[in-house]
Amino acid sequence: MAKWGEGDPRWIVEARPDGTNVNNWHWTEKNASPWSKDRLKQLLEGLTFDVELGNARVTELKKCEGEATVNNRKAKLIFFYEWDVSMKWTGQHKDSDEEITGSIDIPNLSDENDADDLDITVSCKSNSKEGQAIRAMMHKIAVPKVRAQLASYVRELKEEYGKDLILPTKKGSSSPAAKPHVKAATVSATPAAAPVTNGASSSASSVSTSRLSESCEFQASPEEVYAVFTDQQRTQAFTHGPAELDATPGGKFSLIGGNVEGNFVELVRNEKIVQKWRMNSWPSGHFSTVTLTFNSSRSGCQLKLKQEGVPASSLEATQQGWHRYYFESIKMTFGFGANLM
Repeated sequence: MAKWGEGDPRWIVEARPDGTNVNNWHWTEKNASPWSKDRLKQLLEGLTFDVELGNARVTELKKCEGEATVNNRKAKLIFFYEWDVSMKWTGQHKDSDEEITGSIDIPNLSDENDADDLDITVSCKSNSKEGQAIRAMMHKIAVPKVRAQLASYVRELKEEYGKDLILPTKKGSSSPAAKPHVKAATVSATPAAAPVTNGASSSASSVSTSRLSESCEFQASPEEVYAVFTDQQRTQAFTHGPAELDATPGGKFSLIGGNVEGNFVELVRNEKIVQKWRMNSWPSGHFSTVTLTFNSSRSGCQLKLKQEGVPASSLEATQQGWHRYYFESIKMTFGFGANLM
């Protein structure tokens, strides 16, 4: 018989931070519904929309039905959320004393839909000319703002709310595998953060490159489309995430959570933007040159893209990325590609 304190170490129970769930192996769940309802109310109620023709404001989150849970299994976070959201808004046209009211409805805020796939419907109770003008304004201005706020909710839920579900391991830190499963839009050749430099490294100098040329029609003025690429809030709206943007010659930009980076070379207001632009899947230190020109057209604005120095192996993925995560996302976010409903 072993003496006291000399037992087989395999049978000794250790005191460890994750003693209740060793190595975070077992399924644990946290109800995020109460927090979600409070956070959605904070993010949406009180939103204001002011333009030259009038103004409007979200006065009440009148419906927020659904649920949200955060789960941990084998040190991996899994998120489930599904919400049916409806808001009341009031507004006023500058040429009328009428109080215009309506609602904004989002029936499909869930983990199955990306932010740019959400159905956001704006309705108005007034049939007057002024009422319909305010409704059109709400569709154009309010929808991207609401979409950005909903993206903030999802980001906070995934990055912050589930943190304490991962217990520190025996070594005193959370498992390195404890990263949330985020259902996010990604370019086929996923861009990621890289230091912004104007020089090319030795590995970049030997890259075989190609040239990309595209054009896209938007139902908006060149001024409006130009602003999407130079205004931080608008950029955050169509990329559905944080963005750093200094739209001045030499100013840097960082999009999609730091996944796309570069710097502005030249800006001609409402006419042209030249950038040094890269994706992290490219060789270290390699930048392409992007030239965007904004021209008036019958539909509103024709955007022409020329990109030189694209790694030949990434040409198709880069082309698909521009169409899906820039052009189509801009149209859906701001209503630049579809008639108002």
